[in-house]
Amino acid sequence: MRRRELLDRARLERTIDRLHGDGVVSEEEARALREELPATLARSGYVLRHLAAHGAIGAVFAFDLIPLPLGTISRVLWVLGSRVYESLFGTRERVRVHSLAVLLIAAIPLAGYGAYLLPLRRESEAAAFLFANHSCYALLGADAEACIARCPRWLRRFPRWLLPPPGPRSVYSADRRSPP
Repeated sequence: MRRRELLDRARLERTIDRLHGDGVVSEEEARALREELPATLARSGYVLRHLAAHGAIGAVFAFDLIPLPLGTISRVLWVLGSRVYESLFGTRERVRVHSLAVLLIAAIPLAGYGAYLLPLRRESEAAAFLFANHSCYALLGADAEACIARCPRWLRRFPRWLLPPPGPRSVYSADRRSPP
């Protein structure tokens, strides 16, 4: 999925409608996601660009003869390079996006493509839920939980840990943003 598709508001609204149609979210939850969408896009743009970059790395190495090691190495190098760059030229807030936890998740084969869901979840649980589902619908035609169910059993706990559980308590209420 290209960055433009990941951040396209009309496509995201269709994802919200599809989540509602599939019974993943209620009408009230879908309305809250739609209302929060412009602020979510504005607030989470930096992290979403890195999430899209990891998706692009996956697309590049998907058809390689040995995709897992090359994709994993590339993701890890992306996180390390981004942290070094932001340490030299960026802000502390951006350096924190490329944390040790993100680096460790990026090193996990297959699950590492969602490493930037962790800082996205810190910024906005609704954004992490929405963008994970948006990516799964675009790539596999199913919601995030159905995509996770397709993973090998040993791998399922990582994406479930990265995503907030669906429901009014965590995803659709006011986001729990930590102070900078």
